[in-house]
Amino acid sequence: MVATATLPDERAFHADIEAGAFQLGVCMGKWRLVETHWPIAYIAVAASCRDGAPQEFCFRFDCSGFPSAAPTAMLWDYECKQALAVARWPNGASRVPAVFRPDWKEGSCLYLPCDRVSIEGHHNWPSEYPSLQWSPTRGIAMYLEEIHSLLNSSDYKGVRGG
Repeated sequence: MVATATLPDERAFHADIEAGAFQLGVCMGKWRLVETHWPIAYIAVAASCRDGAPQEFCFRFDCSGFPSAAPTAMLWDYECKQALAVARWPNGASRVPAVFRPDWKEGSCLYLPCDRVSIEGHHNWPSEYPSLQWSPTRGIAMYLEEIHSLLNSSDYKGVRGG
């Protein structure tokens, strides 16, 4: 039995993930909703196959205030119910490690212009990265597209390791 969403932000989130953009990503194997415990949503994003690297990474999205407020996401070890160990974080040549930064806010969010926590203090980002700004009309699929793009780019080299 699926619980009925009662809060406006929760209803908006469920409408968003039932809509075309999110569902297209699911059908294409880009991501999947693992579980929600409002206002937290766990979403797994597919990664290109690399030697010893997982085929997907789980993210813990805090969607409080959705869609007016952008979500914030962190890498998550779903089985252990805790932040993903840094040794298991995605790595790469330049862009991937610039986004997946354990030194940024202690790894509690991704260094992306569409992240609610990371945008704070970056007054230049809206003009420098207009396509990566949070937009309620583009929804969570926009954030997921950016993560998926990074994890499937030539820059992605697998996990950081020990």
